[in-house]
Amino acid sequence: MIRGPLAGLGLLSTGFLAAWSPSATPIVTVVGTDYAFTAPAQVPPGRIAFRFVNQGKHRHELNVARLKPGVSVDDYVKAVQKGITVRPLIEGTVGVLFAEPGESSYSQLITDATPGSTLAVICIFRDSPLAQRHFAMGMYTRINVSRLPVRAPSAAVREDTVLASEYAFRYPHELAAGSHTIVFRNVGKVRHELSIDVLAKGVTLARLQAAEKKSARVDSLLGESLGVLHAYGGQSPLGKLTFDVVPGREYLIGCYFKDDDKSPEHYALGMFGAIKGVARSAAVR
Repeated sequence: MIRGPLAGLGLLSTGFLAAWSPSATPIVTVVGTDYAFTAPAQVPPGRIAFRFVNQGKHRHELNVARLKPGVSVDDYVKAVQKGITVRPLIEGTVGVLFAEPGESSYSQLITDATPGSTLAVICIFRDSPLAQRHFAMGMYTRINVSRLPVRAPSAAVREDTVLASEYAFRYPHELAAGSHTIVFRNVGKVRHELSIDVLAKGVTLARLQAAEKKSARVDSLLGESLGVLHAYGGQSPLGKLTFDVVPGREYLIGCYFKDDDKSPEHYALGMFGAIKGVARSAAVR
């Protein structure tokens, strides 16, 4: 499965922290360039929302995890560089946002920041199959969470849950137009991800599958990549994805992990689906 090109929103010209109305969740804007991140050194504890802006000339990602106490971001990056599991080094994954050059993420990544914790931020993309990964060129950083008292919870936000197991998703097949927060839970025994891509306008999952059966390129059938949530078996990520659902569009969900180098992608084993955006009036019926 080849995921399509990304698109994005205009760049944010204000500071790194802003109020997200109406829930008043602070937005932490992280800027990516070729090849570094610019991010606040410290954020307040409690619920925060990440937004990613790409000011570079290459495609980048914002990949966030919470480190265990005593683990440095350099320890984490060295493990990624060696290709060994980072599971002993992290309390959990948060999630991933994407942005094309000169654009910003279509979704936001929400997490509850624990006082005194450290978040590792990394980009594992590379510009070509033989090029170094971006973190090897310095594209990683850390964000510390202050030890201030946790803010009072913001207004409750409706959440929609996607469950993963071997090898299928359980999920809402329709979502009403408007803002939605997606929660991911891995109830399986192996590592899974929830990758969400908007299909191009007028494209359905059936049309995408027909093209894949013919081994045709499907890039033109895919729209924006909204992000990824991933977790080891029996766990949930520490982050949630929030984005606006548009009526008449379909949202492809898939898991592209493999159990080992010789195994097929979970997507090929049936771990995919589509969520349809519908008008609010249609969703009520």
